[in-house]
Amino acid sequence: TSRLESRRRLARTTSLATDCSRRLVVSSTATGRPPRVLARSARVRPHGAPTRGTRAPSSRHPEARALPRDEMSSAGSASEGGVRLLLVGSPPDVARVEAAAEACVAERRHLLVLFRGASSAEGGPSGAEHRNDERKREEHEEASRLTRTTRDLESACDAIARVAPVLEFTPLLAECGWDAKHARARAEALARERKGKDVVVDDATGTSSDVFEKDENVDNVRASRGFAKVSVGGTFDRLHAGHRLLLAAAALATHKEGTLFVGVTGEALLANKSDKNKIQPYATRANNAERFLESVWCPASEKNASMESKKKIKTGPLDGSPPLASTVEDMRALVVSRETLGGAAAVNAQRRDLGFPPLEIIAVGVVGGVGDSDEARERTKLSSSALRAAAE
Repeated sequence: TSRLESRRRLARTTSLATDCSRRLVVSSTATGRPPRVLARSARVRPHGAPTRGTRAPSSRHPEARALPRDEMSSAGSASEGGVRLLLVGSPPDVARVEAAAEACVAERRHLLVLFRGASSAEGGPSGAEHRNDERKREEHEEASRLTRTTRDLESACDAIARVAPVLEFTPLLAECGWDAKHARARAEALARERKGKDVVVDDATGTSSDVFEKDENVDNVRASRGFAKVSVGGTFDRLHAGHRLLLAAAALATHKEGTLFVGVTGEALLANKSDKNKIQPYATRANNAERFLESVWCPASEKNASMESKKKIKTGPLDGSPPLASTVEDMRALVVSRETLGGAAAVNAQRRDLGFPPLEIIAVGVVGGVGDSDEARERTKLSSSALRAAAE
């Protein structure tokens, strides 16, 4: 009975949950600069994408997710389990992603997802054409690749959110230096940290087995030019799949020698929340966000030195004063979820008042929602508020 009540409470509270980052919204006035939406809604699949297979419809309903309390219990003792390395193509087979996530909850494993999408975009002028055309071609290729990568990332996070919202998982992206060999090495190192447990490899791409024995040409997937200074913010309580999507997209948008500024909602902004006593302390939330970001970037090695990341992470509290995205003149981009585009517009309005150039707004979709419309998905999206309520 208590479990059924928890499920009902989760369904009720998802429609009422609001992200604390909305406190930053001081105006809804548009700046005239459209946001750069890198990923389409996860429920809309590109032509030719695999379906979710024949899984029971109940597995995609929020009431049928792994109960947050059970799942967080598994996550809390995840050091007792091993590691599952899932290789996915572009677009990812979301049925395989869901199955891997469910297996990781049951077996208390950490999930690593290696995205092995195509390394180059189609179309554009040939390399023999004028240098300006070549530069435009490269810019077009990079924009197309980043759009595709972020869309694939969003699809995978959405699949995980439906079955295991707070599962410990790390996306490994080629643009962040990862190939199959380094992903396998990372999985084995992580397994050793988890008391010597095993690594399970789940290949959803049909890759040959020798892919783990050789270094792939990571130069074919150049490190994203990215932006020198990028900002992202949120509460990041009970770090869930939506948080991981937002943070990974921010990492993807940051130049390999750039700085990523992470604003974490401080205690002062949470003082009036009815469930403030259930929210993790600021230090815990900030540390979890920073550790996750560090895990997204591949460490340097002799074989992938060209992809070495020298990115810096600067974490600080959001306390009600204007965020750094508004007040740092040479900030270049802001990563948000689509539900907080109003706050992004407000930040650009503040920058305009200060005489600063507007930020590039990079938006990702919400995850874990169900329904045939964006409004329905918004009402049933994954949120920390719902997870806190369901875990009572």
